[in-house]
Amino acid sequence: MKSKTLGIAFGGGGLRGYMHLGIIRALEENNITADLVTGSSAGSIATTFYASGKSYAEIENIITEFSEFDVMDFVLSPNGIVNGQNLAEWINANVLQEKLSQMTMPIGITATNMTTLESVLIIDGDPGEAVQTSSTIPGAFVPVEHDHHLLVDGGILNVVPVHYAKSMGAKVIIAVDIYCANQPQSEIKSLSMQLATFRLLACRHSEQEINSADIVIRPDYEPEGNGLFSSKQDAIDAGYQAMLTQIPKLKALLK
Repeated sequence: MKSKTLGIAFGGGGLRGYMHLGIIRALEENNITADLVTGSSAGSIATTFYASGKSYAEIENIITEFSEFDVMDFVLSPNGIVNGQNLAEWINANVLQEKLSQMTMPIGITATNMTTLESVLIIDGDPGEAVQTSSTIPGAFVPVEHDHHLLVDGGILNVVPVHYAKSMGAKVIIAVDIYCANQPQSEIKSLSMQLATFRLLACRHSEQEINSADIVIRPDYEPEGNGLFSSKQDAIDAGYQAMLTQIPKLKALLK
């Protein structure tokens, strides 16, 4: 029987977030349930669905019907080209809880406050707005305004929010890194170089935090290019296999 508080920190990484589903599947098949979860950026989506109490099959059904274009509400704005409200509405349409504090377990979603220049943790309020905020990629999405503060992507300062999981009471922490482990060599094209530079900086900043987890899951998968995924299932399978290899260690840590 599990005797230690288990926390999962789901990391950011854009559409690589499908790998989080494989993590959830492997844990469920081994009758292991987290006691609390944290998430950054794309990881905030997995965090919210998981904390809402949905089974893997329920989450898979939602994701199977999901198209990336469903949440791309393009706008003509100097602040960004995607509003982000569609993402918030999609989340709220697929979870029963109206507040994060009503979830089946404690949940923390990260954001970056560009007014105070610090990381913040969202533990209550509207689930969709929290996910929208944490997933607001600077320059692409319109920043979220809250109490006269501008909030953007939580993965800027916390690619995988391990420290927040610890502060919330986790004694054993799984860090799910879908972003930093498989960095390919950058192309010389301007956009590719910019994205690679941002990725390098964010990952180097978060390296010590990620490695402080008891178990670090790094699925062996990287999509080709920066476009949409060609196969959600390949990403899910990669997360599943990566988690399976760590199940014996996890069970030992939880005893």
